[in-house]
This record gives sequence, C-alpha cells and structure tokens, in this order.
Amino acid sequence: MDTDEMREALKTNAKRVKEPLMKAVFRILFSRLMLVAVLVVLQMYLIYIGLDWLSDYSKYFAPVCSVLAGIVILIILNSKNNEAYKLSWSIIVAVLPIAGLFIYLVTHINPMNKQHFKKVNEKIAATEEYQTTPLPVRDRVKETDRNFRKMVNYLEFTGGFPAYDNTEVKYYPIGDDVFEDMCAELEKAEEFIFIEYFIIAPGRFWGTILDILERKVNEGVEVRVMYDDMGCLWTVPRRYFKKLHQKGIMSHVFAPIRPFLSTYYNNRDHRKIMVIDGKVAFSGGINLADEYINEFKRFGTWKDNAFMLHGDAVRNYTLMFLQMWNASEEVDRQEGYREYLNIDSFRKPDLENDGFVIPYADGPNRQDNVAENVYLDIINGATNHIDIMTPYLIPDNNILHALKHAAKTGVEVNLIMPHIPDKKLVNLVSKSYYRELIRAGVHIYEYLPGFVHTKMVAADTTICATGTINLDYRSLYLHYECGCLLYHNSAIVDIEEDFTGTLIKCREITLARINSWTVFFTIFTGILRVFAPLL
Repeated sequence: MDTDEMREALKTNAKRVKEPLMKAVFRILFSRLMLVAVLVVLQMYLIYIGLDWLSDYSKYFAPVCSVLAGIVILIILNSKNNEAYKLSWSIIVAVLPIAGLFIYLVTHINPMNKQHFKKVNEKIAATEEYQTTPLPVRDRVKETDRNFRKMVNYLEFTGGFPAYDNTEVKYYPIGDDVFEDMCAELEKAEEFIFIEYFIIAPGRFWGTILDILERKVNEGVEVRVMYDDMGCLWTVPRRYFKKLHQKGIMSHVFAPIRPFLSTYYNNRDHRKIMVIDGKVAFSGGINLADEYINEFKRFGTWKDNAFMLHGDAVRNYTLMFLQMWNASEEVDRQEGYREYLNIDSFRKPDLENDGFVIPYADGPNRQDNVAENVYLDIINGATNHIDIMTPYLIPDNNILHALKHAAKTGVEVNLIMPHIPDKKLVNLVSKSYYRELIRAGVHIYEYLPGFVHTKMVAADTTICATGTINLDYRSLYLHYECGCLLYHNSAIVDIEEDFTGTLIKCREITLARINSWTVFFTIFTGILRVFAPLL
C-alpha cells in the first residue's frame, strides 16, 4: 500500500463526534487498517532481509541479476503497456537490478489478477446478445456527425456498450444535491436494487440508504451490494458483508486485501453504480460517504458531481453491474440476465429526440483503453472549446499531446483542478504538467473553496463524458471504471453551466506564478513525474 493511500485511509470517514483519547487510540490500534499496515511493514522487512542476505553474495548473484534485469527490461519495452509506464519500470530495474527486478516480478506476476480478468471477460462474452445498439437508434445515429458515429461504432464493437436514446438525464453539480433524489428513487423500488461503490462509510448518507435497503428487503425487493475492500479498508469492518447478509442483503467484497506478496490492490473497483428496477440508475464521482455530500469537510468544499438516468440507457449500467457481480461470485455459475434487462415496459417516446446516452466501462481486463479513447475522441473532435474538471492530472503522452495540440489549433481548452488537494504527492505530480500545458495555450484554474472530485470532459456544448474516470494512470490503466457519454443531450447544457459556475470560484494559474516556484520544487516535481505512472 503506498503512502498516499495509507494517509488517505487514515483520514477518511472517522466518526464525527469527539471521542475520549484512549478510546480513539484503541479504535485505531485494533482496526483492520492497522492490521493490514503491520502486515505490509512486515512484508517489506522480510523483503529487506532477503535483499540484504543476497547482497552478501552479490559477487555470485550480481552478474545473473544483471542479465535477468536486461531480459526483463526488453520484456517491459516490448509489452503493450503505456510508454511512460514502461520507461518508469525500466529505470527502476536498470538502476536497482536486484531489488528492482524482485519488486517488478512481485508486482507483475499475480495469478489472482489474471484469474479475475479472465472471469470478467467470460461474463462479458456471455452477455453478447445485449451489446447491440437497437436498430431504430442506429438509424438515428447515421444522421449525426462523423466523429460521433465513429465513437458509437467503437464503444459497441470494441467495448460492447450500445448507444441509446429515450433516456432522461438529470445532472447534479454537487454531491449534496443527489442525496434526496437517490433516497426517493430507492423508496420506489419494487423488484431489485443493485449497488456497486468504491467507498461506503457509516454516517448520514450510507446510514439513510441502508435503512431504506432493509425496509425494501422486508418488502421482497432483491438487494445486492458490492464494495471495494481497499476503498472501504478504514470505513467498515473486514466482515461487513456478513452484517449485510444478516439483514437479507446479498453482498460481495471486491478483491479482499491480502497483503503478503500481493499487489491485487492495484486493480480496484473504482466504479459507482446504483440501479433500481432496471429503470433508474445513478452514477458520477460521489461515493456513499458523508464527505461527498459535504456533511463534514476535510479539504474545504468537496466539489463533486452525480447524475441520474431514467430510461433505456439504464440497461448498460444493469449489465455492467451483473457482469462484475457474477465475476466476483465464489461459485462459478452462469446467472440469467433477461429478467433484469427488459426495457420495453418503460419506454418514453417523448424523450427520443433528446440526443444519445452511452454508459460504458473500462478496466485492466480489456485490451483497448476504452476510457482514454473516449476522452481522446472528444478532445480531438472539438472545434470551439473543451472544458475539463479532474481531481488529478497525470496524463499519458496521448492525452497530453491532444490537449496541447487542441490549444495550438485555436480551440479554447479550460482545465479546473483542486486548490486544496487530498493527496499532496499526486498534486505535486499534477503541477509538473502545468508549465508545458500553459505554454501551449491551455488555461488551468484551481478551485479556491476546496477540492474538486468531479470528472468530466466536454466539448462545444455538444458532447460530454462524465463518471468515475480521472485523468491519471490509475483510472486509465489500472482500475475498473465507468463513464457515461452524452451527445446532444439537454443535460450537457447543465454540465456546461456547472463548469461556468465553478470557474467563477477559481483562480487562473499563470506562467508568472509558475516561474515563482523554487528551483528545488521544479526539480522535485520533475523527478516525481518520471515515476508518475507508478503512483
């Protein structure tokens, strides 16, 4: 577990009332997080002892390790990974042939990851019949511009994500606003509720939802909850899923943390999905924890977003949830989908002309970088302006080049970042990209009231992608993520208004401000940037 993740977990979602000092100390000492931390430290110590022992025999092992390091570097350079990622690992293995080689092998030879990738892909393949855009929608897509037609083809045939019309989209510019609607829609549930979130945490938000879920179970509604073990490492007990089972709620823990010689934590379920009866879906940047609705504040105002879908496009979110749920089943069995994916009963013809909606997903199991390609298509297809909000800015060369090229061609590129970071080290890496982007003509702003957690890329008030996907290597390459592509949908106007309203609360970062940074700061961030793909 890296330092930033540990620090974030230690701070996240503590009880909101003051505790006696000894009670707080005991709560921390005997928490699951502390147990994992101790095991990780022990693992690192054992690795250190092993490497120290090897150093006593370096004259025997060094030549062999040097040869192996050279072979591994060749393997890294010829892999399908991102170029910056390959460069970072090549430097580590070349400079530290023994330790670097060992760390690389430990972090890349992980049967648990490969087994899960295989299961997810099997479930995706099993749902092929649901991965086709309806013919009436495809006929309408033919009337759109060439760039969007290409995106529809790509998402359907490469990712298995059909395009839909006939879907109402309600956009929430801050997490606080979604709470009431989410609870109201859950109360309406008659058949099933599916919940998949990176973080759930005790408090007003999750506590209110859990109360509703318990009532719905008693009414005969099928309720399933899946949460990520790393995201919930500090927030819930290790066997919290059993407590949910006792309430009649089916539950899965995604990728339980097993620290010893395991890097399973690198591929997390960062998605946020709530589906109700296959008719309504919620997603966006918020997790089910109080800080996301500003019930309390750690980093000033938490600027996040969410959206609700009502209509045909909910089918994609239902399908994405079931694919991941079934891949996480301990017993390998094929579960039927048809009863959850019938959309004919709630069609709304009056919404057919409100553009198109395409929910999509991405993850380390896929050969194509779906999320990145969606962002690139939006950026490269823009003719007037591009508006971006992201909490972290660690782009690969493809996105970095696309942003600079767009600005140089006269497209107005505006990028909003947080002023108060939640992860200081990652924020420093983000700042290392400021100078070259601004020199290319990109306008960078920092949100003064606090932290921006919104993820969105919009262009020309015509097309927008929003959801859980940050502009960093973890979201684009390592985590399971989900997004929603909107085209000529009325919600895009609301999203652009949100961007404009947020911009008023920002200050622009100028070259003069960047030139005032110390030489040490510039050098330090430059060094961090080399290893950005590993953060």
